[in-house]
Amino acid sequence: MVLGGIWKNDRGAVSVMAAASMAMLLASAALAVDLGSVYLYSRKLQGAADLAAIAAASNLPRATAAAEATARANGFTGDLTTNATPGHWANDPAVAPAARFTAGAVDPDAARVTLTAQAPLYFGEAVLGRSSVPVTRTATAARADLASFSIGSRLASLNGGIANALISALLGGQVNLTVMDYNGLANANVDLLAYVKALRTRANLGLGSFDSALDADVALPTALAALGDVLSAGGNTAAAQSINKIAAAADVGRRVKLSALLDLGPYAHQSHVAGINSAKVNVSAMDLAGAVLSLGQEGRQVKLDLGASVPGVADVDVWLAIGERPANSPWIAITDKNNIVVRTAQTRLYLEANVGGSGALAALGIAQVKLPLLVEVASAEAKLSSLSCANGSVSLAVAPSVGKLAIAEINTAKLNDFKTALTQKAATLVSIPLIKVTGQANVDLGGAQWKTVSFSRSEIDAGAIKSVSTSNIVSKTVSTLLGDLELDLQVAGLGLGLGGLTQQVAALLAPVGAPLDGVVNLLLDLVGVKLGEADVQVNGLRCGQAALVA
Repeated sequence: MVLGGIWKNDRGAVSVMAAASMAMLLASAALAVDLGSVYLYSRKLQGAADLAAIAAASNLPRATAAAEATARANGFTGDLTTNATPGHWANDPAVAPAARFTAGAVDPDAARVTLTAQAPLYFGEAVLGRSSVPVTRTATAARADLASFSIGSRLASLNGGIANALISALLGGQVNLTVMDYNGLANANVDLLAYVKALRTRANLGLGSFDSALDADVALPTALAALGDVLSAGGNTAAAQSINKIAAAADVGRRVKLSALLDLGPYAHQSHVAGINSAKVNVSAMDLAGAVLSLGQEGRQVKLDLGASVPGVADVDVWLAIGERPANSPWIAITDKNNIVVRTAQTRLYLEANVGGSGALAALGIAQVKLPLLVEVASAEAKLSSLSCANGSVSLAVAPSVGKLAIAEINTAKLNDFKTALTQKAATLVSIPLIKVTGQANVDLGGAQWKTVSFSRSEIDAGAIKSVSTSNIVSKTVSTLLGDLELDLQVAGLGLGLGGLTQQVAALLAPVGAPLDGVVNLLLDLVGVKLGEADVQVNGLRCGQAALVA
């Protein structure tokens, strides 16, 4: 009877269940704490492995010793096993990442480091009977002789009004800077890797790799403001203020992917670079801003009204179209290979200038003579030809742009259709009742061939820019056209005393050739292209430094 009463009595059952559940809850909490601890320890060990791999690749004859010393210097002073294997790293996108490292190469240029350490367990001993578990992490670093080079142009001189008009059109907003502001930007250098870090912060892209930041679709104002951040951090407050004014005027709806401009080579997949000072890639803030603006405008066209800003010209209207950059053709590249080609974007410029009539022309009622000018610029190209760390020199193979310059009329609506050739027709320079003067002229710049240009270490350090021209570049493009211009006079009527009219029109236009040359060159320079030329620069040379590759 007593035992039966006990079995029937269920008082206290909840307490028993609670006690059992509490034990399970505590075990789960202990497991969570230990798992979190192991995860954090693994992250720390991976960081040490990354640094150890870089140290091993930098000192291949003593790879294991260098790797272990680096790991222990980063806090792993206990039970640690270090294995460093020298080998060769094939920086070839066609090879699967897991297969790019070959151990035991005859002439090693890389090292794979594996670290094994004991991650502590705080509650694991009670459950597993042990106070730690082994954790293994691996990293690979490779040495490389790298050159960084870019194609484009740095402005030699500026007209503030024209620059403001073009940059405002590219931005989609109004900007008003002085010539001093623009020259300050042209003379301010920024480090490319520091810029990508600033972009990552400004766009809230997290701590991912450099290439993930470049692949992100970011707003044009954000991309420009990141440049201002780098300038400000470097103490160049004047240039930073100028860039911030440009960024504030940019269209927030315009997006850019900077991977189309920047090829960081072996640094692309990294989130940081050891020995950052030796990896610096300096570029002009004006060049970088211009490249970003052009990228944001690709496939579109803009129209500018320059008014009477050109000497001798009553009014100038300009249409500018920037083609889409060819695939895998950045503006700047970091590489040790000669198959990476940097290119400028195709560009078309159409200009209508009105020159006031005078003398006999005015007496005939010809108030103005219209001069339509078409400039087409194909892509210029550059690639690494050779680099020598022994004497610190780099050679580039450069193919200048080819293009054409014409006095002709076109359909401006077709200007940004780069897949279709523009139809040109004779330009109507004068059109009044009974009198019409037409004319047409062309200058083709062709025969582009690869040419080699070399940079010494002192030229690289000084940021020297070298120009390579096609074999048939003309020095005074617009003036040359005007000299070749053939005019045709059409008169409906007789006895109007029109003898020498075409010569008078030609004489009126001749003096505006040089000023219009300046306008064309400035507008093309601002978007980084030149007619029949290519400006190239070696932005940095890194010899024997190791970089993390896997």
